[in-house]
Amino acid sequence: MFQSVRPNSQIYIFHKNNKPTLEVGNVVEPPMLKPKYKATPTFGQPQEMIVDLVVKINGQNVTYNGLPANLDIADSYSNGENIVVSDSREAINAEIINLKQKSSDIVNSVPLHKDLIVSYDRILSELNPEFAEKKAQKEEIEQLKNQMAEMTKNIGELMSANRQLIEQLSNKEK
Repeated sequence: MFQSVRPNSQIYIFHKNNKPTLEVGNVVEPPMLKPKYKATPTFGQPQEMIVDLVVKINGQNVTYNGLPANLDIADSYSNGENIVVSDSREAINAEIINLKQKSSDIVNSVPLHKDLIVSYDRILSELNPEFAEKKAQKEEIEQLKNQMAEMTKNIGELMSANRQLIEQLSNKEK
């Protein structure tokens, strides 16, 4: 729990961005418990407590504010970046495994979703003739573009062959 960490305790900071990274730092000073809300709780409800942790990472002190005092892991935002802070190797490991599984599930679902898009397009074409017409036009334009590209390539090859033929004929005349 964040409220129990002591100076030099290890803290794991997982940066959840496009290129995830993990940093390990050490607590600089013991956390001070403080209430999450300034208002007093209603009778019988416990006050939610938070801590601010000062962690030394790569020679710099970084402060993580408002971490739940009674948890081992918490999502946080630092400099506009989504991060996970934990005082437990097991908890950060479980978080990373969970995120990896979510990404694997997404990647594995790509073929299903490609098939779904085809089905949705077919259904939309049945329901909306104008959708079918636009789709047919788009496909026709794409085919025409491909034909033009092929023709351009063939003309280039033909021009090159003509140049070679002209060069051969002029060399024979000499």
